[in-house]
Amino acid sequence: MENFIVVATAGSLIIFVAFFIRSLTGFGSALVSIPLLALLFDLKFVVPLEVLFEVGISFLLISTVYKDISKITLVPLIAGTIVGTLLGTYILYAFTSLFLKWLLGIAVILFALNLLLERSSSTTTSRPIASGWGLLAGAIGGIFGGLFGTSGPPFVMYLTHKLKQKDILRASLIGLFAIDDIWRVGVFAVTGLLTIEMFQLALLLTPALVLGTVLGHKTHLKISETHFRQAVAAILIVSGILLLIR
Repeated sequence: MENFIVVATAGSLIIFVAFFIRSLTGFGSALVSIPLLALLFDLKFVVPLEVLFEVGISFLLISTVYKDISKITLVPLIAGTIVGTLLGTYILYAFTSLFLKWLLGIAVILFALNLLLERSSSTTTSRPIASGWGLLAGAIGGIFGGLFGTSGPPFVMYLTHKLKQKDILRASLIGLFAIDDIWRVGVFAVTGLLTIEMFQLALLLTPALVLGTVLGHKTHLKISETHFRQAVAAILIVSGILLLIR
């Protein structure tokens, strides 16, 4: 009983913080929650569990941002994600993944440092990035989404160079993750990675998810574009470090 209380309390706190961040920035929940939940559970349990939460928040947020989504920008990302998720799920099912996790952590930290060093998008001119890079970013994101549940960094790297307005960037990330999460749930279900215990734990922690989501959305409405970009960079640095040491 004592162990159950500890797990429920720690899990609720982790999910609250993770989805406050997700609602605030449009991404980051898996990057925060998976390294911490992996301290309580096996990684092969945590990755499918976390995607159940992601689907839940997608339904909560998508209706509030749909009109701001840059739909054409997401097409190459979605195409790459479909293939990448299948490969990442296979690796999760069959192999250990320490080396890939380190690579992701290093890439995340480097991108975050670059984001922090950039001036405001209104005062700099960044070179346009070809849409073909979206296909690659989608494939890499899909691989890491299937493998670690952390598809966000490649998506964010691509979209922050394509979309400069805070609201459109956040909305497009939410829309992309909604499609990615639903696809991953289907793949995990077919491969047998989803279990009854995951659904039970997800239900137990749902109140923390809802509370974090609501508070994060309210905070988002008050945050400036500069602070938004700083928050994105800070989340990536912390999550990259967690990936390296996990």
